[in-house]
Parts: sequence; C-alpha cells; structure tokens
Amino acid sequence: MNGQPVDAIFWLKLATVIGVLVAMLYGARGVFIRLKEKQQGFGPNSLQALAITFFLPTVVLVAIVAGLDSQALAALLGTIAGYVLSSPKKDE
Repeated sequence: MNGQPVDAIFWLKLATVIGVLVAMLYGARGVFIRLKEKQQGFGPNSLQALAITFFLPTVVLVAIVAGLDSQALAALLGTIAGYVLSSPKKDE
C-alpha cells in the first residue's frame, strides 16, 4: 500500500458493503424459510420477494460505492417501488 494510511471513507464503504451482503443473505434465508414453513414452491410472489431481497441492497451498494447521482438513484428506487406495488396478473 505504499505506506499510505487508509482513510476512514474506505473503512466506511467496506463496512457498508459487508452490511449489505449480510442483509442480502439474511433476506434470502428468510424467504426460503418462509417457503419451507408454508410447504410452498417458487411462484410469482416468492420470486418477487427474492428479487427485492437482492435488487434493493444492490442499488444501495452501487449508490454508496460508485457515487450514483440522486436522479439515477431516484429513478431506480421508483422502478423498485413500481415493481413491489404491482401485483401479478392471473391467467385468464
């Protein structure tokens, strides 16, 4: 490391990355436990829950680490909100 001290921002970003990864794994574990408790397979709702479990922390991670601007972050969060609030259509 060329003898340069590592700044506090690096450690904060590293802690954020580790926290987001733990949140992803914990959320996925919760979805799978819930599916097992209900003795249910994968369906549209469980896939939606898994997508949110992985996509939302990824957006937060990219926003923090890569310095995503506020307009792009707002667009991504709006897309996530639309996806969460939409309901799967029934086959007719």
